[in-house]
Amino acid sequence: MSETIKTASFEYLIHLAKENPDGGFTFVLDGETYLIKDVLEISAIASKKGYIVIY
Repeated sequence: MSETIKTASFEYLIHLAKENPDGGFTFVLDGETYLIKDVLEISAIASKKGYIVIY
């Protein structure tokens, strides 16, 4: 059984975040939606989902 290694550039992940009119961002990764206050939270979310984030 082999494990898939997932990588993503930080720049690409930031482009997935959509700014909300009332503040913060909506970020969708692998079909899961996250409401975040700052795009810097994206790295932690991606890491928890098994991604290696490339800066």
